[in-house]
Amino acid sequence: MKRSLSKGELAFWIVLALAVLVNFATYIALLPAMPDQLPSHWGVDGVDDWNSKEASLAMAALPAIILAVLFIVPRIDPKGRNFERFSGIYRTFVTVLTLFMMAISWAGPLTVWGYLSTDGAVLNTLLIGFFGLLFIVLGNYLPRVKPNFTFGIRTPWTLASEEVWRRTHRASGPAFIIAGIATFIAALFASIAPAIAIGVMLVTVLGATAFAGVYSYLAWRKLSA
Repeated sequence: MKRSLSKGELAFWIVLALAVLVNFATYIALLPAMPDQLPSHWGVDGVDDWNSKEASLAMAALPAIILAVLFIVPRIDPKGRNFERFSGIYRTFVTVLTLFMMAISWAGPLTVWGYLSTDGAVLNTLLIGFFGLLFIVLGNYLPRVKPNFTFGIRTPWTLASEEVWRRTHRASGPAFIIAGIATFIAALFASIAPAIAIGVMLVTVLGATAFAGVYSYLAWRKLSA
């Protein structure tokens, strides 16, 4: 359903778009000062792949692409009007994700310039810690997310029933908060045991996701009985 932009919402998107453009323009301006090869992938033990600095422009452009997608989503979602009922949560998510992707776009240059270590210790800690905090925040606000087709816990059963959607998001919030706390604690040990920290993050997040899926099915079964 088509949604018109309020002045405040328009200002929000314009400010974020300008931030993304400034970030990309700065990256292009500093490109000549970068080495010909930049880190392009980090494994558990640090940098394990390199690519040309020209190829890194794709990563630098990614925040703009993601922001465009996030802008379009509420306008093409069949239940787009519901985004107005949790607009503050959605805007917070958009802001955090956009700023995060802008920061990630500089991981390669910051590594070759010596601000991040090639062993990935600092980067792993920051990334896993960020995801831990993100899960905590998402878990806290999940109960306030209204039915839609693109944001939230979308299973066949939550999409089929608004009551199942409500119950699932209310019940799953604490599960994601617990996963976030466990992930954040694991981040504190990411520099000395990165494999274990990543494993904790994957297990807890997949566990919370599985809980949400199973709960939504059981809630649907109960309401359909």
